[in-house]
Amino acid sequence: MRKQRREENGITLVALVVTIIVLIILAGVTLNIVLDNDGIINKAKQAADDYKNAQREEQEMLGEIEGYIEYAGKTVQIPEGYTKSQITTEDEVAEGLVIYEIPEGATVNWTEEVDENGKNQSTITIGESTTNLQETVNQYVWIPVEDINSMVMCKSNTGDSICNLVLEENTLKCTTHPDTATDFVGRLYIGVETEKMEGDNRILSYKMDFSQRNQIYNEEDGIGEPAIVTGNGMQFDGVSSNLEVAGLVAGSKADVFFAQLKDDFKEMVTSVAKNKGFYISRYEVGANGNSKKGQMVLTMADTDGTNYLGANMWYGLYRTLRDLDAHKQMIWGCQYDQVVKFIGEEAQVGHSDRNLTATHALSGQNLMDKIKNIYDLEGNLREQTIEAETNTSRVFRGGLYSGVSNGNFNPVSHRIKRKSY
Repeated sequence: MRKQRREENGITLVALVVTIIVLIILAGVTLNIVLDNDGIINKAKQAADDYKNAQREEQEMLGEIEGYIEYAGKTVQIPEGYTKSQITTEDEVAEGLVIYEIPEGATVNWTEEVDENGKNQSTITIGESTTNLQETVNQYVWIPVEDINSMVMCKSNTGDSICNLVLEENTLKCTTHPDTATDFVGRLYIGVETEKMEGDNRILSYKMDFSQRNQIYNEEDGIGEPAIVTGNGMQFDGVSSNLEVAGLVAGSKADVFFAQLKDDFKEMVTSVAKNKGFYISRYEVGANGNSKKGQMVLTMADTDGTNYLGANMWYGLYRTLRDLDAHKQMIWGCQYDQVVKFIGEEAQVGHSDRNLTATHALSGQNLMDKIKNIYDLEGNLREQTIEAETNTSRVFRGGLYSGVSNGNFNPVSHRIKRKSY
């Protein structure tokens, strides 16, 4: 009995010794795992540091892109001083992203509510004054341009030698034509016009093929852009008084103005290439160059004379709308084409069912004359562009109230030469 008990004690002691040895081995392994350079403690410390770095990098990134919004894996720049609309029908690029120019210190009350006429009831408070937001501040809509080659080419483009523009270190250039690599012109799309009758109404279509790349720029006859209008009389670019109105120094000649246009054009297309798009005025602009709802729109002359720009209307527009420091200028023809492309088929067919006004109206009054959140494209006044149709005229686009009064319904894409005065 005693011997058996000792044997039992001996077996227990051996087991204990073995257990201790195993524990020592495990402890050594565990300490190695925990304290080694690649151990748990160091790994945890490294993970904590990585998390802090990631947080810091995220904050830095957010600071860098604070003025951007994302869509479909891309970004849209929101300029300083502007705010993206918080109205659900205006906050998506595909539907027409709207930005509002909000003064510092102002407070905006965003709402989806509309009045009986469909006018949005969002308000802005500046100081102690509260007014309707859309009637108070400028608004612009983003036009995406994914490929600058769809909008611009260099002067050497032909059907047999198509341009390939690339942006390298903020410099746009053509890799196909080194001699004219940075001498840019608009890639303009001339459409095919057709018409049909609906009772007494004449419905026009102006279809444009945005896949074509065989445009040829001809500087000899002044067609295209940038280009100067070199005809005779007081309305042309060769008259120094007109050039003064356009914002150039006294005594400037047409070639000086042409150089100015080319510089402006290059700045514009480089910006579009860099930002993958541009902003367009949401409404037809007023005589003050603003883009607000409910203002008198630029025209030859109003009956009360308050909006009269005289015979030099184009130069008046260029001076009024050209503010390069604020990245604002009168729209180029190739930009207008991109507006048509963005809108799509709806922009290339006239409509007689949209309550288009047959008289000169205030901007943005017709909710039915709105496509992709851009107003007044089919009715009210045509849009003046910088594109030159010939050496005696620039180009109007879109519809006109006098056409509506005569039963003619033009599409957004409609192109017509400006008549000489």
